[in-house]
Amino acid sequence: MSDPHPAEDADYVSARRRETRTRLLDAAAEVFAELGIQGASVERICARADFTRGAFYSNFSSKEELFLALLEREYEQRADQIRVRAAELTECLRQSPEPPTREDAAGYVTTFLSPSGNETSWFTLETEFLLLALRHPEGEVQHVDFNLQFRSELSNVVESIVHAAGRRFIIPVDRALTILAGGYERAVRVSALSGFDAPEGVNELGDRFAELLFTITEPV
Repeated sequence: MSDPHPAEDADYVSARRRETRTRLLDAAAEVFAELGIQGASVERICARADFTRGAFYSNFSSKEELFLALLEREYEQRADQIRVRAAELTECLRQSPEPPTREDAAGYVTTFLSPSGNETSWFTLETEFLLLALRHPEGEVQHVDFNLQFRSELSNVVESIVHAAGRRFIIPVDRALTILAGGYERAVRVSALSGFDAPEGVNELGDRFAELLFTITEPV
């Protein structure tokens, strides 16, 4: 006799598979951050997620594939967070009766870049990704691919915010973003090692970026 509810059964299986995959990714994020990709093992990840090796291999063919899936998820989550914050900031700037001063810009930058709590974990994972790419340069996904994708997304966001503030870049946007991204990455690295309040850490980016933005932009 045929199944009277095949679609419902398929939806259940699909939902359960998504839950399994999510739990494996969550567990992997913790284990990779603690032990690195070389020190982590499939067994340890499965134990952290409370799954068997069979559950692991029904979703991923290798530890490296899991790691790349985790990075893709993290990049997407970061991009989503940036879009939400950018939309809020852009609307705030458009409603402001006056163009922002440098002090205003420092406050906006501080809010926009305020720590979400996972910066240290993200820095660790991205460092592991760089090491993986260096050790296996012919890997399936290149380190530069993720960065270029994320940088393209960020360029559009930053330019729209600057325009909403009534300013424009006096140098090409991609060059401006390289400068800004370099400052941010350094601040995250310092914060990962010494805390967010450390000199040149994330909590000092407001004043630093405001000064920089008023140097490389001009009023429209």
